[in-house]
Amino acid sequence: MADEEPRRSAPSSLAARAHRVASRIAAVLAVLGAILLLGAAGVVTASVILRITVTGQVRGDFEIMAVASGIAILLFLPYVQARRSHVAIEVFTTWLPAPARRGLDTVWSALLVVAAALLAWRLVAGLDEAWSRGDVTMMLRFPLAVVFLAAAVGVFGTALLALLDVLQALSRTGRDAGGEA
Repeated sequence: MADEEPRRSAPSSLAARAHRVASRIAAVLAVLGAILLLGAAGVVTASVILRITVTGQVRGDFEIMAVASGIAILLFLPYVQARRSHVAIEVFTTWLPAPARRGLDTVWSALLVVAAALLAWRLVAGLDEAWSRGDVTMMLRFPLAVVFLAAAVGVFGTALLALLDVLQALSRTGRDAGGEA
């Protein structure tokens, strides 16, 4: 009996270990997104102060905020997935037994894998096109390929973590079924 408890708390599968590593990487991405967003907020604040005091502004402040916000949001997504903190409306599922809710969560995670993988694929295609054409933002001439790259990293990380969630859930289901037999 005493041996059983430590075995339960230890990582039980490769998917669980991979999820832990990916979750740490997701936390780093989220911190990078937060730093980017704070920097953009600082630029906008400086621009507003300049408008009030010396009738000037930071050139391209709105462009900096738009690019930084978009990148930051997509860098936050893997962390949100790692913590399973997506918005969930449980009104329709609270009456279901726990195994059914876990199964439904697994189905939603699988759908997220598909959606995020498709989005990551298209972002990589956009990255390739933006890189080959040398696309840049209008005011600051910032390369759009960088934006596509950061977005693809965030969305790919979300797809990977959702896939690891699905694999963990399937692993648990297999162990539970094996334990009952």
